[in-house]
Amino acid sequence: MAIRAALIGCGKIGQRHLQALVHQNAIDLVATVDTSQERAEAAAVAFDADAFTEMDVMLDKANIDAAIIATPSGLHRDLAFQVIGRGKHVIVEKPLALTYRDAKAIVDLAKERNVFAVVTQFNRMLPTVEQLLQAHQDGRLGRIVNGGVAVRWSRPQSYYDEAPWRGTFAMDGGVLFNQAIHAIDVLLQLMGPVAEVFAYTATLTHQIEAEDSVAGTLRFQSGALATVAATTCVPKTNLEERLTVVGENGVVVIGPTVNQVDTWRVGDDDEDEVRQALLDLPSRPSWQSHQDALKDFADAIEEGRRPRLDAASALAGIAVIEGLMQSGREGRVVTMSEITGESV
Repeated sequence: MAIRAALIGCGKIGQRHLQALVHQNAIDLVATVDTSQERAEAAAVAFDADAFTEMDVMLDKANIDAAIIATPSGLHRDLAFQVIGRGKHVIVEKPLALTYRDAKAIVDLAKERNVFAVVTQFNRMLPTVEQLLQAHQDGRLGRIVNGGVAVRWSRPQSYYDEAPWRGTFAMDGGVLFNQAIHAIDVLLQLMGPVAEVFAYTATLTHQIEAEDSVAGTLRFQSGALATVAATTCVPKTNLEERLTVVGENGVVVIGPTVNQVDTWRVGDDDEDEVRQALLDLPSRPSWQSHQDALKDFADAIEEGRRPRLDAASALAGIAVIEGLMQSGREGRVVTMSEITGESV
């Protein structure tokens, strides 16, 4: 039996969820919510769903098991609380929230109400990343000692101007929360807990409030070191989304996109064969990752198991990003214990 769900937010990212929902049968979209009646109704048509402009009205009238939150990031915490407060499962578009405190509150409330909270950190489910995570889990890379992410994308001023919430601290969070969070999330899955961070942040080419460029460093509890480079200042087209992992026994570089392997030096593996096998996989449509996340969310509800993208697993990444941003503002090293309130 399909999970009955509502889509909250029918804008650009909501459209990606709609595309994914069309191509699966694990979730039955029965309601849409948007501040624009026109957008809510347009999203509802293909699913014969009910359209709403107010969350409370939808929660009172729609018979749902779960909700998909695809609104500007600054609204995630309050909307998730409304959904979870009604005893419904929730899948939240990344980032889960714009502060560690708010993200942890969502996780804690979901646990208290015995419902699932999931976040779309779906890069972990990409074939390239899954192969890397498996190699690490099997111990084939050895102890990881160094790593880094480089997300250098193009976002013209018009990108920010067309949606005024973009580029604000309150709703968007800047280049780390909006663009680099997927890569940082994967890095942390591989390298473990972070002890402290340091960063320079700047707004260099855009008329926005938040930073458009970051250069940061991470020191992990293991002693390993990593770098974070992120910018939306690249002219014309995206340059790279690259992940580098250096272990004592192997090196892997994913890039220049997350669907490609640049370097694979793992055991006796033939690097060219690994690269070609991934290239030979069917091309992934733009909605595929959202479909993967939605299906696992629905399956986890049906099977009563922990979702692969459980919201709790995103907390470390949010804490690191918050720490990097604070470091950039204050010009000093920031420890993770300052962000989480927990001793390392």
